[in-house]
Amino acid sequence: MKFCSTASDVAFATILWMSPGQSIAQPVSSSPADTTQAPDSLGDIVVTARRVEENQQTVPISVTTVSGDMLTEKNVSAVRDLQFSVPNLQIKQGNLSPENIEFIIRGQRQQLFTDENVIVYFDGVPHRPRGITLYDLHDVQALRGPQGTLFGKNSLGGAMVFTTNKPTFDTEGSMTLDYGNYNLIHGTGVLNLSVIDDKLAVRVAGNIERRDGVFKNVNPRGDDLGDRRNESFRVSVLARPTERLENVAVFDYYHANQLPSPAIIDSAPLNATGFGALVSLLTQQFVQRQSQIGGGTALVNGNLLQRSGSPFRVDLYTGRTTFATPVSTPLGPLNPTLPLSSTTKAYGVSDTTTLELNDTLSLRNIFGYRYERADETQDPGGGAGMTVNLTPFLSGLGVPGLPANYPGDFINLVSRNYGLNKDVSDELQLIVKSQNLSGIVGLFYSHNDYNFRNTSLFIAGPVSLYPAAVRYYNTNVDSDSYAIFAQGTYDFSAMGADGLRLTLGARHTWDKRNFTNELFYSNSLALVQQWPAPGGVCATVAGTGAAAVGFNSASQCYLGGAKSFKALTWSVSLEYQLAQQTLVYLANRRGYKAGGVNPVTANLDFAFFGPERLTDVELGIKHQGRIGGRPYRLNVAGFYGKYKKIQTQAIIPFCVTDACTASYTDLILFNVGQATIKGVEVEASFKPTPELILDFGYSYQVGRYGSGTVIPQPRDITAPVSSTNPIDYTSGLDLDGQEFVGIPRHTMNVSVTYEPRFVPESFAKPSLNVNYAYRNKTVGNSNLGVATTPGFGVLNARLTLRDLGETQFALAFWAQNLTDKSYKLSCSDNTSIGYTACRWGDPRTYGVTGSIKF
Repeated sequence: MKFCSTASDVAFATILWMSPGQSIAQPVSSSPADTTQAPDSLGDIVVTARRVEENQQTVPISVTTVSGDMLTEKNVSAVRDLQFSVPNLQIKQGNLSPENIEFIIRGQRQQLFTDENVIVYFDGVPHRPRGITLYDLHDVQALRGPQGTLFGKNSLGGAMVFTTNKPTFDTEGSMTLDYGNYNLIHGTGVLNLSVIDDKLAVRVAGNIERRDGVFKNVNPRGDDLGDRRNESFRVSVLARPTERLENVAVFDYYHANQLPSPAIIDSAPLNATGFGALVSLLTQQFVQRQSQIGGGTALVNGNLLQRSGSPFRVDLYTGRTTFATPVSTPLGPLNPTLPLSSTTKAYGVSDTTTLELNDTLSLRNIFGYRYERADETQDPGGGAGMTVNLTPFLSGLGVPGLPANYPGDFINLVSRNYGLNKDVSDELQLIVKSQNLSGIVGLFYSHNDYNFRNTSLFIAGPVSLYPAAVRYYNTNVDSDSYAIFAQGTYDFSAMGADGLRLTLGARHTWDKRNFTNELFYSNSLALVQQWPAPGGVCATVAGTGAAAVGFNSASQCYLGGAKSFKALTWSVSLEYQLAQQTLVYLANRRGYKAGGVNPVTANLDFAFFGPERLTDVELGIKHQGRIGGRPYRLNVAGFYGKYKKIQTQAIIPFCVTDACTASYTDLILFNVGQATIKGVEVEASFKPTPELILDFGYSYQVGRYGSGTVIPQPRDITAPVSSTNPIDYTSGLDLDGQEFVGIPRHTMNVSVTYEPRFVPESFAKPSLNVNYAYRNKTVGNSNLGVATTPGFGVLNARLTLRDLGETQFALAFWAQNLTDKSYKLSCSDNTSIGYTACRWGDPRTYGVTGSIKF
């Protein structure tokens, strides 16, 4: 294997040779707001990466910790802004549901309808990414690499652990109000009550946010997009009836009625063939219109017509609650369009009970329940509602007698997605902590009920490109997961090997998926639900429903089944405390992601896909010391991971009959081949003066597919799948040697915090934070549906004046994306059906924050 082929590779190998160890950590949780921090110290960072409180510098896990104080200091108010404070973390909007964000660590992107690669925990309970709030948090911890021998669920990429502030036995509170451009009004309140001294405490925290959209909409039927309209609250109860028994229960509620940042059409092909060439006649008009309203002119870039101008002016049809009224046209009534919208309602409870049996053993039980309902209408093509000339397209379809300019809407795969999740989980742990041995033995169970409904339109004026106007599917999936796990660390000091520790962990997981699925075309928007006896295979255009031969009803198009998966995973690490300030370690882990259900297939052969596995090795060092008497930290880790049975997807056409008089397409999930990823992560902190803290983070990574990694395709890729043209699993689209798509090789973040001492404390305690994050360009691959994104950098700043006039009042002035950089976060490549589209980060936002403690 060729390992060091570039300068970055050489740097990677050099660091591994210099620093045998596993993990890194970012010392950002020590902030100027932490009054316990000594002027000549960086302070200690306490983490729960191994489910117990430990000093981050002594933990053999790759973890970055961002404290609640630093979230405030960096003005991180939205979850996706976390990616600019944590190396090797991306946070991506979903293509179908942009409010359903995806965490990406170490190059592991999630495919549609697969489990998350990075698991989110909120107060110890597995939590879906939607609806996470960042106020009144103790900290956020980003764990890199496979997790599972200590956490409730298996994950390949890592875990994002969000921990709220526990109630205390003090009566106190705070209020915060933000006001900013785009009419931002954001208020947060916290009240902590000691009900019974040392026995019972209650903490209530709430949040309401309103902001106009940053994407200004010129469509008369539209609202601005990228707005914020949400409210939430939490109620936490701490009960400590005895010194050895404690219970913490947290109930949270979240509601949002927002228009998320949209997909913006970025280009249209000029050399498309077949049906794609007809579609591109319309999407080229989208590109020209989007450029025009953005103050630019569409440009020819090779075989693409490229958008130019500002992306923050759009022409999109939006609406929060209603469908459009059908419009009369010379060719008949216009099919109803689906205006863009997004509403979310979620609530849940986490309950943690801890019983100290004695000084060595403790029992802990973590129970969780989560309800989440989301209703979104989205347009992945970025053109819903634009009025274009339909004549070239309709003429190509054979519609006669059209005028030279026949204006109308082209609705490119706009879909309404309804998702309902109900999650129940329970985790029982036995915690052992003695002089030389510490560890956890645990049992885990989770159950998920998932209902997903999709209604899709693909229309050009009065003409539907679906057989009967609307494509509808309704999927129900029940998932159960059982696991037993154990992990322990033995300290060899008692045997004379001071500083040497060995950690062993193992987990056995059993997963089961049971699903039922309807998939049919209808000439009505009604969400018909009929549940016949299980069995049969859907051929989506072979039935006789919808009062017309060739279209299915729900009862005619039904698919269902069940499948189980299991896996043994492990974690092994050897760590050595070279000195009090230096830890080195080596780790090897096996991660597993369960197989699952493909809810959009109409073919029983592809109803399920199998598990994916990753085996990795990490080497690293954690070190802290002094230079010229001033404190610093330096943490370095190198990693190498190998994937097997990668879950990936492809859109494949199928014949309805052997004669292939009609065909339909399926989105199919496959397990394909293998891949490797390697990289290095560096984090450092330095305090050159008592007033100044410098934080730095950097990551380099590269992932490549290996031999035998082939996306299956029909033997003749120009024709649909049939009995005479089967799917070829060996010579489809070969990915061997190709780089992972959408993943930056380099990320960097720099933070400077300055607390000037020359300002009289009788006036205020000032603190200035300036932080910059950079990400280099990513590669794309049209076969995988991902387009290239250019590199970018984002600069943020915040000036805080605490204890104004020696009171508990504080005032802050802040700006995000200070230079007003326009940057793409992710891009999809759908040139085969006429377009590429991108999602963008916010433009410059700024404002003032006032807060008071009492």
